[in-house]
Amino acid sequence: MPPKPLVGLALGGGVLRGMAHIGVLRALREAGIPVDMVAGTSAGSIVAALYASGYSPRQMQEIVEKLKSRDIFDYASLMGNLFLIAGDTTAGLLRIPYPFRKPLGLMKGIKLDVLLNKWLGQTRLFAQTKIPLAIVAVDVRDAGLVIFLDGDIATRTVLPPEDKYISNQKISLAVRASSSVPGMFEPVRLGERLLVDGGLRDNVPASVLRRMGADIVIAVDVGYDGSSTHRVDNIFDIVVQSYEIMMSESMNLKIERYADVIIRPVIKMGPWEFERIGYCIKQGELETRKKVDEIKRKIESYK
Repeated sequence: MPPKPLVGLALGGGVLRGMAHIGVLRALREAGIPVDMVAGTSAGSIVAALYASGYSPRQMQEIVEKLKSRDIFDYASLMGNLFLIAGDTTAGLLRIPYPFRKPLGLMKGIKLDVLLNKWLGQTRLFAQTKIPLAIVAVDVRDAGLVIFLDGDIATRTVLPPEDKYISNQKISLAVRASSSVPGMFEPVRLGERLLVDGGLRDNVPASVLRRMGADIVIAVDVGYDGSSTHRVDNIFDIVVQSYEIMMSESMNLKIERYADVIIRPVIKMGPWEFERIGYCIKQGELETRKKVDEIKRKIESYK
């Protein structure tokens, strides 16, 4: 028998639209399509980490459908940070010293930290996952791509010299870094690094899976598709929509270069419509079912 090809699944960022990845995983499992390794960015990093840690699609759906905005947004730190930002701006205009903390985002991300530690554990490392996992972030100081993964895999993986590996770190920390939407959540400090959302450089990390040894890469893109699907009527929508528009064009070419199969669920919802998470998951499942035959052909024809 010829060796079975290694199938990698790249899960992209897209705020709550990233919950469609749960439906993708459900459809792949029902079709008997294996996922041998997984990589994720931003919202995709959350689902990737949960799956690699042993959560089933059903278990994931049960926990995310209970989510509310108050579970993620630190409204208390938002008010405090806005006050500090206003003070810093005023001091800068008046050219006087500003003695207080200078926030690097609207919110500290405390509630997001708590949520990720609850789901993923406070001490679980990449070496403890069920399947190989990679999480992508960006060092905002030098725009370098930072990839979190198990140290043993890192030694066997070739990266461009400008990109960096980080191993032997907590999965929850990596996911928190990858989910730090610039301007919204404060970056994660790790040594001298200042880490933000990996979508700035690699929103659907298909290329990372190639370097990790995946023979067939399935990429799931739930980012901005160029269409108007919701109202933009608050600061959170402005930050997210602007960010997704900025990165959408460059991402498409990169995905097509590295992925064998691309899944793009049709999701007509805003980035923070928590009440539509179930719909989002269903759309991921429906779109994946359309791709099942294509994926199986790729696997069967691999040599």
